[in-house]
Amino acid sequence: MKGRLYNLEAQSWCLEKGYKIYIVPQDNKGTVCKIGIELGVKKAITKETYTKKEVSNEIWKLYTKLHNKWLEQNKTQHT
Repeated sequence: MKGRLYNLEAQSWCLEKGYKIYIVPQDNKGTVCKIGIELGVKKAITKETYTKKEVSNEIWKLYTKLHNKWLEQNKTQHT
């Protein structure tokens, strides 16, 4: 899709580490959504709501954010 940045490396890293990120519909039509995130027994759902068009982009951003956070923490631990 136009304007969407797929970060497959970040997605693969998240899946490898056990993250589960998915859409949580907030109405019967699925036009308003939140994002669910799981890692082991830890579960969270975003406070923010997204439209059907926005939610996929937000999930890709979340993959990238989690991966970048790990990279930054890993970098500071080994320098």
